[in-house]
Amino acid sequence: MKAVIMESAPWVGTMLAFPVGNELLIDHLLLALKQQGVREVAVVSCEQDPYVRELVCRAGRACGMTVFWRPEPVYRGTAGGLQAVEDFLDTPTFLAIHANVYLRDVDLEAALDAHESHHAGITLVTQRMAGNDDDLESVEVDQTGLVSRVNILHWSRNRRSQLTPCGVYVFNREVLPLIPRDEYFDVNEQLVPLLRSRGGSIRAHQIQGGVCTITGPEDFLWLNREILFKDIQSGARGDSRHGGMDDIVIGENSDISPRSFLLGPLVIGPNCVVEDYVHLIGPAVIGPTSHLEKGSLVRESVLRSGTRVQGNARVEYSVVAGDEAVPEGMRLRSTFWTKAKPAMYEPHGPSSQAPPGKPAQRTRRAQRSSGKAQRGNGQRSMYGLVKSVVDLVAAAFGMVLVGPLMALIALAIKLDSPGPVFFSQKRCGKNGREFWMHKFRTMVPDAEKRQKELRAQNSVDGPMFKLEEDPRITRMGKILRKTSLDELPQLLNVLRGEMSLVGPRPLAYDEMKFCPTWRDARLSVSPGLTGLWQVKARNRNRFAEWIRYDLEYVRTHSLLLDLYILIRTARVLLKGV
Repeated sequence: MKAVIMESAPWVGTMLAFPVGNELLIDHLLLALKQQGVREVAVVSCEQDPYVRELVCRAGRACGMTVFWRPEPVYRGTAGGLQAVEDFLDTPTFLAIHANVYLRDVDLEAALDAHESHHAGITLVTQRMAGNDDDLESVEVDQTGLVSRVNILHWSRNRRSQLTPCGVYVFNREVLPLIPRDEYFDVNEQLVPLLRSRGGSIRAHQIQGGVCTITGPEDFLWLNREILFKDIQSGARGDSRHGGMDDIVIGENSDISPRSFLLGPLVIGPNCVVEDYVHLIGPAVIGPTSHLEKGSLVRESVLRSGTRVQGNARVEYSVVAGDEAVPEGMRLRSTFWTKAKPAMYEPHGPSSQAPPGKPAQRTRRAQRSSGKAQRGNGQRSMYGLVKSVVDLVAAAFGMVLVGPLMALIALAIKLDSPGPVFFSQKRCGKNGREFWMHKFRTMVPDAEKRQKELRAQNSVDGPMFKLEEDPRITRMGKILRKTSLDELPQLLNVLRGEMSLVGPRPLAYDEMKFCPTWRDARLSVSPGLTGLWQVKARNRNRFAEWIRYDLEYVRTHSLLLDLYILIRTARVLLKGV
């Protein structure tokens, strides 16, 4: 069996050299094809970078496959590009796959069998859409399994099918003569309807997930996030200087400054340099031989091999090709960065290589993306309003409900040890607003003064301070802490709008100064009585893990997530954890 890896847009070939987890995308593609019995692969690409070509060919040799690189001077579409490998395709059937497709645990054997048994001209590998994404192409199939239509751009309200093509095809070689010479020709847009008009058989084969099509930096980052969170094993430990996290993998001969801040999950390739005061916020992948200069920041990004991020530059939620350095002081956010295409991503836009008259679909995509963003902002505003109302009502009801209990706790504290009933401390709220956070006192009155004496016994990392057997905690304090009843006075903070029921825990100002890179993110939402860290990792004393859960909440907060956290909190309290 032979296969062709082809570009779905004029410069998608460069993606093959981008890291996905601890390997390159081309490594994943070749391994997936090898598992289907493929031994020879041709890569058709307009990419002119010899570095990419070398990596692709080297990846083929590493996995025991023969890889041919066939350059295209002009992009001719997904079908037109097959003309460059006609001499290579000497088998009756072959696989074709887009270069921006990631396959994981996908069995294509059934698709190959179905293709041959039905004597199809083309078989489109499809999967069911996870939701109503109106940007996705849809495949309409009749009762016999034949493809009747591929809708290139189809609004969800008019969609009659929830199947979308994966960018993976099984071809009969007899279809190739239908492709016009030296013209732009797309498989879904042009070849499928042409073959159908000629009476040819086009079938659809549905698979169950396992395919991710990368159409923008957000897809690449999501893919890496999934892989890093799921696949980094506990045995791959980071340097103790950076919290001893289980999810930080550092390659050989990499020089990581002890004055840098690393928050996993992270994969740092071999021979990398991370200078002083660099902040690496995961999930992120740093390719081999990359150099992060003093004061730079990389947050949730993917850097190709040899990337140089100069001093005080910020790379956030981006994919960097490594062609040239990110200049000093520059801020990249939510973009692909390459030498030829700095700070932009135009997979379907006009190109000097695109054929005259070819419609630019990117405009329509961008318009609809803008509409989604507007709807998203509206949803966020509604979420904030509902959340505020729920906080106010729940806190008022809670104060009335637990008022007698709070009175009994106050009396018990007074009888147990001398000192005030409440402990109040200045904390940092939303947008940096200062407020006094209230708790029931659980320690002796001079606890803060004695902390300096006990600092050497600290059992946690970062700015946190916690002792396994803290002598400062009173008898009543132990009960209150175990049941979290010491937090009840913070209902007053919720009533005053200083806190929310759910959110990141408010840190003291000296703790917030520890790492300014995540400070702004945490301050973008109201601090909460409870949060993700409390319900998922409460008994794990790692500061970096605490912050990671807080940042995860900031990224994904919703009413459903808030409800989930509140339910889990109730369960934790009932168990007395």
